[in-house]
Amino acid sequence: MPFNRDEEQWVRDRAYFIWEREGRPEGRAFDHWVRARRESFRARRGVAEDPTPDEERILVGRHDVNIPALLTRDVPGG
Repeated sequence: MPFNRDEEQWVRDRAYFIWEREGRPEGRAFDHWVRARRESFRARRGVAEDPTPDEERILVGRHDVNIPALLTRDVPGG
């Protein structure tokens, strides 16, 4: 099933964030793209919850961010 432009952009953004989270390793671009594409397929089928951290959602302009959790993440007892 072909992707539309929004889905392709989501995959690119997700692969980038996977790369960032892993410390920007060289030579892993294809692996990160495959993982992001797999996550996209799962999300389209409703198989798994979106594993994208809230910080990454903010950076790509998504609106399904848990702001209260972000604000209390580093607060003891928060």
